[in-house]
Parts: sequence; structure tokens; C-alpha cells
Amino acid sequence: MQPKALLFLSFKEKHVSEHLNHSMFQEVLFPPQQNENSGNNDLTLRRLKRFVPSPKNLLSDLVIIVFDLETTGLDSNSDRIIEIGAQKLVNFKPVAEFSTLVQTDLELTEDIIRLTGITPQMLEGQPEAESALSDFLEFIEGGVLVAHNADFDMPMLKAHYSRMGIDLEWATFCTLKMARKFLEELENKKLDTLAKHYGLSFESRHRSIGDVKVTTDVLKGMLNGEAKQLITWDDMSPYTVS
Repeated sequence: MQPKALLFLSFKEKHVSEHLNHSMFQEVLFPPQQNENSGNNDLTLRRLKRFVPSPKNLLSDLVIIVFDLETTGLDSNSDRIIEIGAQKLVNFKPVAEFSTLVQTDLELTEDIIRLTGITPQMLEGQPEAESALSDFLEFIEGGVLVAHNADFDMPMLKAHYSRMGIDLEWATFCTLKMARKFLEELENKKLDTLAKHYGLSFESRHRSIGDVKVTTDVLKGMLNGEAKQLITWDDMSPYTVS
């Protein structure tokens, strides 16, 4: 017969699980488990970090975090983040910024150096990934994420957090998906093309914070114009990224 304390814990975990889908913010710690085969006291610990707004939340009431990553390449498993940039929007107005280079042991290719302007020397002495990503997790708390081509950024972000023992489940949507729906007449949906469409200029292209600022203005341009019918979080479901 199970002890009463364990029965209560089992019921509580089930109750939490049933309500996760509609929670505004949820962190679940999975209890350390002893490896029975090892014969030692090795413990394993993973954390779930999760944020999902209610479907009926108005977009104007949500904190929105526009972010962008620069990386050593395109593979979320083998490549690494070398820069993170983000803007926090409240009522679609920037209220805070996050920007950091990230140290890596991987060699930067000439193509990446040429594309981003980031050199190995610039990464020396910068925060390591775990430190930078811990700070970023604090920055995004309570807000939904948005990126241009989030299908690239989110797997990269999740892979890094997974290596830190964190499973990230975060409400995220994509301005590229929105542009494909609402700006069909444009020849392509690259950020440069969208910037030209809305009369925007980059302070720095292919640097995280420069791309973030343009993405912010592209988002506002669509929501104030072609996509003005998007009002609630539920309306964003076709443009979300899991």
C-alpha cells in the first residue's frame, strides 16, 4: 500500500499536469532519481520551463519578446549560439533590451564571420552559453516569444537549454509565417524585403539586436495594417512554432 504522502504527491502532480495547458507560467521540477544500476549516488535533474497565455488574452495585453540569434551554423545539435538579442514590448512599445555575445569553443567559419561581422576575438571574455541563456530565461519570463523564421531560432534555443537540463516549452510565433499569409504580393519574405516594404533601415544587419529592432517594426506594421484582424492569442495559432 502506498504511503499517504506519496498518494498525495501523485494526485498533486496529476492535477498540475491537467492544468498546464492554460497556465500563464509553470515550472516543474522532476525529482532527482537515483540510478539503481550505478550503485552510487548520481542524481539526474531536469526542469520544465513553460509559458502559455490563455487563448483569449488580447495581444495588446501580452508582454512580447522579439528575439534573434546568431550562430556558428544551421545545425541545432552541433552548432552553437554566438549572439542573443531581444526587445521586450509592452503594448507593442519597447521597454527593455537584451544583448550579449556568447563565448564558444567552436571555430567560426569564414562565411559566418563575413555574414555577421563577429570574429573569434570578439567572443573572447564573453559570457559562456549557460550564463547567457540563464540571463535570457529571466528576461523572457512572463512574455511570449517572436522571431523572424522562428522555425530556426526555437530549435537552436531549445537544444541549448536541453544541454543545460532544461526543457523549454514557450509560446512562440513567427513573423515569417505571418508575412507569407498577409504579404503574399512580395517577391519573397526575407527580413530585408519586409524592411523595404515598410520603409525601415537596419542599424546592423545580421547582428542580433539590429535584426530584432527591424523585426519589431515589421510586426507592428503587419498588426497595424495587413494583419489588423489578429486580436487575441488564439488568433495567432496559425503562426505559432512549437
